[in-house]
Amino acid sequence: MKSSLKKTFLIACTLLAQTLWASHASDCDGIVTPTISSEKSISCSGQAVLLKASGCEGKVVWSNQKTGNSVFVYPTQTSSYTAYCQKDECKSALSNSITILINTPATPTIKASNNKICLGESVTLNATGCAGEVIWSNGSTGNEITVYPTNTTKYTATCRNEGCISCFSDDIIITIMGGEPLKLTATKSTICAGETTSLTAQGNCAGTIRWSTNQTGSSISVSPQNTTEYWAYCESTACNIVKSSMYVSVVPPLPPTISASKNTLCAGENLILTATGCTGIVEWDNGMQGQSITVTPLENAQYIAYCKRGDCKSSPSQAFKVYVGSSIPSRPEVVTEMTNQCPFVTVDLSSALLKKAPEGITYEVHTSSSASSLSLKEVGAISENRTFYFFARHMATGCLSEPAAVSVKLQACTQSLALCTTNPATAKITKTEQTTLNNYLLEGSIGGVASSAQWLSNGTGTFSTTNGLTTIYTPSSEDRQAGKVTISFVSNDPDAEGPCHAGSDITYLTLQPNQSGAKEMVGINKTLKGWTSVGANIYEIEYLIQVVNMGSNILKQIQVIDSLDKTFRSGAIVLTPTVVKIFEPSVGSSPLVDTSYQGSNNHYQLLVPETLSLAAGQALTLSVIAKVDFTNATDSIFNNTAFVSAIDINGHTLVDQSTNGNWPDINQNQDPSDDLTPTPLALNSLNGKDNDVFIPEGFSPNSDGINDFLIIRKPQNLRASLEIYNRWGGLIYTADDYKNDWNGGISSQNALPAGTYFYSVKLSDGRELSKFLTISR
Repeated sequence: MKSSLKKTFLIACTLLAQTLWASHASDCDGIVTPTISSEKSISCSGQAVLLKASGCEGKVVWSNQKTGNSVFVYPTQTSSYTAYCQKDECKSALSNSITILINTPATPTIKASNNKICLGESVTLNATGCAGEVIWSNGSTGNEITVYPTNTTKYTATCRNEGCISCFSDDIIITIMGGEPLKLTATKSTICAGETTSLTAQGNCAGTIRWSTNQTGSSISVSPQNTTEYWAYCESTACNIVKSSMYVSVVPPLPPTISASKNTLCAGENLILTATGCTGIVEWDNGMQGQSITVTPLENAQYIAYCKRGDCKSSPSQAFKVYVGSSIPSRPEVVTEMTNQCPFVTVDLSSALLKKAPEGITYEVHTSSSASSLSLKEVGAISENRTFYFFARHMATGCLSEPAAVSVKLQACTQSLALCTTNPATAKITKTEQTTLNNYLLEGSIGGVASSAQWLSNGTGTFSTTNGLTTIYTPSSEDRQAGKVTISFVSNDPDAEGPCHAGSDITYLTLQPNQSGAKEMVGINKTLKGWTSVGANIYEIEYLIQVVNMGSNILKQIQVIDSLDKTFRSGAIVLTPTVVKIFEPSVGSSPLVDTSYQGSNNHYQLLVPETLSLAAGQALTLSVIAKVDFTNATDSIFNNTAFVSAIDINGHTLVDQSTNGNWPDINQNQDPSDDLTPTPLALNSLNGKDNDVFIPEGFSPNSDGINDFLIIRKPQNLRASLEIYNRWGGLIYTADDYKNDWNGGISSQNALPAGTYFYSVKLSDGRELSKFLTISR
């Protein structure tokens, strides 16, 4: 009985389960299989691809386990994707399958026409195996490029095809064998007899550096007993030998020269004493050391200094005597407020004094209550509303009184006199200082209604600039032979034919002949003079180049190199012809100008060197007018540099690289070789639009707070997307709206190693910039 009931119960349960399963299977039959699609079927390795699914009323589950109607995938190899729709416990059938094909451009193979060259020679680099665009590590594009390396340089290339980047090619190293002067330096160029100094030769030399002592190597030690000339050259069978020389002077230290701003003090006043002319350590007779010391004498005193270098000590300097006074002048008695009387529009500030200065006292006017503020030289025609301060100065001690304030309040006049009748233009030469190269640093000042001034001379020398308050006059050999030259400093005439007149001043320079043994130097500077639009995105751009013989003897075989196609690249094209004109010396353009010069296609020499020489102090000024097409330019800033070479009387080759400005020695340290600023041209200067974009060629994310991030400079209204690729063509960083916040992964566990990478920047104005990038750590 029990067995029969149990069997009946099991049969009933089975029938119920079958009924429920049939009902459930009937419910899942309504799940719709999704349809999937991709925004693109071909992609680059690691780039984002958007997948979409439609028709699912539940949850879309993809074959890579991601969920959602839309997902991003980042395939690094060709991959297929499917999806199904899930609702509760029900799953649809699998969707259609889509395949994303990964486009991996072939790595180019690069070759060089020559792996070892002499300075000045060219190398042709050729890339094969790229079906797209070849981009070289120097920024050039194309299957074949010509390079002119100035030092041993490594080149690589990548292939870009349909937006994808290949692996970097194997590196090619172009070695400079020699053919250029070496730069000789000494740890100490002036020593005591028997003292040791180290000489170092720097430059490109793939052979052996040999010295006049017959020693070899980049550095040697010498201990001369007398002043000695040392020379070195690169011993190489591949290139011509070029000797470079320098002197090591063996002399005891000269006693320094002590100077100060004054030698008469008030009691308790500080005075800074400065000792010049010492290349060692300055020791003072009061036990202090240093080039400058501060003393506070309470009574008359004298100070002596010595120059100590190693075990050598100079004889004592000439004693510098300081006189201490104690009298403090009384404050000047003045009116507290002044105004003009029409028709005069200025006031005579000297009339503010109520009493004359006592004997031995002089009055001076400053622009503030501090005695160190600007002192007015001319007070007879004050034309501004402000407060001035009178001081009394003791002529013997230089002690100053407390200031007395005078407020100037000017009223307008309906019929006023010309300002220059009460405030005439003035010009004064304030400094004529001889430089170490026997040139002259000139300074001037202007006053009254003068707004500018000009330098003039009756000689044949040159000014570094004829306008401005400061200039350097380089006497010509004719000037030096005459022994004297007149310098004039003339202000502008404020009203041309009116009652006003220009101010002027004259000084006479007594010239010394060039001293024997002076350093021979050639310098070059370059400025952007202007441009003219000659068509859609085509401009004629004019540069002015000045070459100056900054030595003491004649220079021959002057040559100027200007490779414009290395400046205007990244899509910019230099059009022919390029015009070269010589302005100074006034010898005309022929036969000095090399008529084959184009600024491109290996035609880089501006001059015929055999025809041109420069006397000491003489300058050569020439103009280069280039026509450039910027239609397809992807860069917006172009920096240009010119080079000069010359042969001095000893047969040595002198070289210099141009600096931006109107004089080769911008920092005025008598050495043009350390002034190397290129001359810039910005596209926004040409078209008047703020579209300059600058991307550095590298950065150093090492947490030192300097250059730790990749900074892209651009106008605020432009958005930039950034992609960074490694040398295998893999995308390693991307940002749709880059915020200058990438530091090479320094804060993560996968910080990128130092090396070369490739970037692609797409701007919201449609431009795309691509180049190689170096990360240094």
